[in-house]
Amino acid sequence: MTHRSSIATTVRAALVAASDLRFGLGPRGQVSDLVKVNGAAPTLGYKVRLYRAEDGVCVAQTWSAPGTGVYAIDDLALDATYIPVALDHTGTHKPVAAGPLTPHVGVS
Repeated sequence: MTHRSSIATTVRAALVAASDLRFGLGPRGQVSDLVKVNGAAPTLGYKVRLYRAEDGVCVAQTWSAPGTGVYAIDDLALDATYIPVALDHTGTHKPVAAGPLTPHVGVS
């Protein structure tokens, strides 16, 4: 069993190293926006998935704040653009996409 564990650790380390090379170790940014329902802030939080516009990969997921609709996602590459998609977990509303958004450095 020790042998299998060390192989898994080595593979995980290689994958992390490969992702570091792909996305770089330079400055990182944030996207933030509002989820609105019929023009107003929703009383419930909504799931927000963030897709990289260049290749459609889902890079992050978070929940908007109930009552305000605010969401923010950090640690994003500055040289990419992103498409946020708000999903209603209750099934009342259809998913809604926005953007594209460009990350900014710092907190909004």
